[in-house]
Amino acid sequence: MTLIHKKSLKLDILILISTLAIITFGIGNYGLYEPHEGHFAMVAQEMILRKDWLTPYLNGAPYLNKPPLLYWLIAISIKIFGTTEFAVRLPIALSGWLGIIIAWLWSRELWGIVASRIAVIMLTVTTGWFIFTHQLLIDVLLGTLLLASNYFLWKLLSQPKSYIFFLAFYGCLSLCLLTKGLIGIAFPLAGLLGLIIIKRNNKIVQKIKLGQGILLIIAITLPWFIAVEKANPGFLHYFIFNEHLNRIFDRRFPPDYEVSKISALGYLGITAVWCLPWILFFPSVIKFAWQQYQTKHQSAIILLAIAFTLPILVFLPLSSRLIYYSIPAIAPYIILCAGYFSYHSFKIYGFISILIGVVCLSTIYFLPQLSIFLLSINNKTEINQLIFTVLITLGVGFLVAGIAMLRNRYLLSLLSLFIAWTITYIAVTKGFVIYQYLRSSKSLIQTASPCLNLNTLWVFEGSREIGAAGAMSFYLNQNQSDFKTFNQLGWVTGKHGNSYRIVMVLSDAGNNRLPPKFPGELPSYLINKAQLQFYWNSDRNVVFVTDFLRQQNDPNDPPDLNLPQDSGQPLLEIASRKLYGNLPARKDWCQSNLSKYQGIKKQ
Repeated sequence: MTLIHKKSLKLDILILISTLAIITFGIGNYGLYEPHEGHFAMVAQEMILRKDWLTPYLNGAPYLNKPPLLYWLIAISIKIFGTTEFAVRLPIALSGWLGIIIAWLWSRELWGIVASRIAVIMLTVTTGWFIFTHQLLIDVLLGTLLLASNYFLWKLLSQPKSYIFFLAFYGCLSLCLLTKGLIGIAFPLAGLLGLIIIKRNNKIVQKIKLGQGILLIIAITLPWFIAVEKANPGFLHYFIFNEHLNRIFDRRFPPDYEVSKISALGYLGITAVWCLPWILFFPSVIKFAWQQYQTKHQSAIILLAIAFTLPILVFLPLSSRLIYYSIPAIAPYIILCAGYFSYHSFKIYGFISILIGVVCLSTIYFLPQLSIFLLSINNKTEINQLIFTVLITLGVGFLVAGIAMLRNRYLLSLLSLFIAWTITYIAVTKGFVIYQYLRSSKSLIQTASPCLNLNTLWVFEGSREIGAAGAMSFYLNQNQSDFKTFNQLGWVTGKHGNSYRIVMVLSDAGNNRLPPKFPGELPSYLINKAQLQFYWNSDRNVVFVTDFLRQQNDPNDPPDLNLPQDSGQPLLEIASRKLYGNLPARKDWCQSNLSKYQGIKKQ
């Protein structure tokens, strides 16, 4: 390796380490958002508490809607770093960073050093990639594995005798299957099929040893599926039909997150938002991809184009589409965008960038009027300050970038946007911290727990997703020592006699809160209103937490619909969450630790 190459590699390593700092910035500073983050975190925590890494459990009952890879990664992280928000979000952040490294590698091999560095900078600050490395969802992990699958397929096509690329390609396909199920493996195989059709070359199948590869995938993945089916009869039928076929036709039970569903037009719009700010160059990137298609890079362009379009086109006609389903499209688009950016002059975008900058700065004038949309948020002043910071930063960033583009100073324009969006994401992370009081039960649990004894029975009204109860269980068990067998309602026991706490959930709380149905026995966490009232009237401490996702204006779902008799006034109220206690709980209740949340409670 020459001295120039060594210096170049050192600079690349420095850039990649810097992006790791950005990607992981603030991931431990805010509580788990519900229901999605609570679900993943508690399943992983229960693997450790139960000492059972085979069957996923949530709130003490089998939870069979997803394969185990992300749960395993989070559980390993918890074992290393402890039961913290940083630990549970770290695997997703690292998977996002690995996606950046793959984008760097692929861009470098296609268009050289400059393009690879541009790809790193672009992907690090792409809106969707940053946000979803800071939220515990599966899509960035899947996006990275899909990108890796396509990259190693491309390498295998050029070096068909390489066992490294053979194992890497089919290994990534196996991980896709263990991440998202059949849809995870369908996308890269569709890319392979598209490549065969477009190039009219059936020999590709032989070239990549598809038969041997399928056997390898089966060898890696089938043991887990067989073992879970044996431990939970009916799992495979449920997994294939409810989690795949019924999900496609929006008949899955329980329904997908209603708050995340979106119209077809909205799906296209939100995909554009996830690709900001680089969606600005979309028309020229398409033209660039077509030009590159006619060069020696044809196979790579086909794979990247299919990887970009599939997550958009497949879900576009489906009513079950969610706002984050297009996240895997980001990285392939950014690679193409980096290639275009390293090759072309684009003065027209200078004018567009200046216009965007002017719009951002002009919006500051209307900031007081925007406050009416923040009625449900108590920290309005902080939110307004963050919005002001974002508008100033983006306004100046786009203005400088636009002027730099007009003067053909493309590195300056890129760095200007990179810095502006990095500062913006610091503000976004602060926003996550502020917004946690609306979307996380962390404050409620950590405030109430010191005021209640260990024997307290926690009951949750229920919600559209059991993940909300999972987050409460996560915080009830956070940093707790192992308990030996504890035979009381509200506790469950794992494989080796260790007990941990769960949150009971109403089974008859209305149509908005129907519990999930998995193969096997009814979940042990279910409790009906009559049973709740029995315990409420007993000498045991019992607390009841209301549904924070309740539609406030629904006349058929008033706030007191499921309250037990003699519930009294709430002991604690944080945003839309209310915690009620029975008479023994009210007697034990303390007022210490409550002043910290004075600004967000309504008592």
